[in-house]
Amino acid sequence: MDVSSTDMCFACGKKNECGLKLDFDVEEGKVVSHFSLDERFQGWKGIAHGGIVATILDEAMAWAVMSLEIQAVTIELNVKYKRPTPLKKRLRVVGEVNEEPRKIIKAHAKILDETDTILALSTGVYMKVGKQNT
Repeated sequence: MDVSSTDMCFACGKKNECGLKLDFDVEEGKVVSHFSLDERFQGWKGIAHGGIVATILDEAMAWAVMSLEIQAVTIELNVKYKRPTPLKKRLRVVGEVNEEPRKIIKAHAKILDETDTILALSTGVYMKVGKQNT
């Protein structure tokens, strides 16, 4: 199975007009992205939709896994919403791999506001499907 990235990815694709266009700073096993959400991603007034928040967390964990040159797919995603995620504010997502990767890879991520208050936390489990073609 080829799970290579594409410019049309909803979360990180630069050619997806409807997407988030997240841009990650990558270290080995860890990634960070700064972003702001506009009204297109609203749930309740002034608050990001919970599905969008989950998408951002999943994407950060997936990129952390990819930073190890591993192709993987999400097989489990758990999200804990701590506070509403505001629109039109500068936010940060951080994703990290928890342990030495095997066939199953565990990761975690968090979204923080400008004061480093945690807005949402997640854990994820990813199944390795191959090595990246770089």
